[in-house]
Amino acid sequence: MNKRINFEDNIFILNVRIRMVRDLVLLDADPDIFLEKTLDDLDFIDATLALLLDGLMKNDKLIERTEQLHNLWETETQFEELLSDIANGSGSISVAQFPVIQDRVAAMANLSSNRKSLIDDSRPRDSEEIDPMVVSTDELNELLKDL
Repeated sequence: MNKRINFEDNIFILNVRIRMVRDLVLLDADPDIFLEKTLDDLDFIDATLALLLDGLMKNDKLIERTEQLHNLWETETQFEELLSDIANGSGSISVAQFPVIQDRVAAMANLSSNRKSLIDDSRPRDSEEIDPMVVSTDELNELLKDL
């Protein structure tokens, strides 16, 4: 069964979640209450970013693919900044307070960096950019195949 993914909305929701977790990390949150949930949120965000990238990589005919790759790259940047805050910060939810989470945070940062590299390799360069108003041969064939 083909499932349609709304990349734009999903990326927006992830951005909101990242900002929420970042606010939590910057505040003096009680780690007894929020540490495990924060780590679960980080795992969810990491897995969802990977899922969305996989979907975009497999769907090279998506009309707004380049824009969504850019949005995903920006979201990965936000995620890396959040992980950096946790790794280098001194807040109540940080590697400084809980050294046991250092490997987990570092692994997620590495995965995020790898995903950003994949996005960079997949995005067209300025010279490769195609006018969005021009219909390619493949798109035209796809549109006309059922006629």
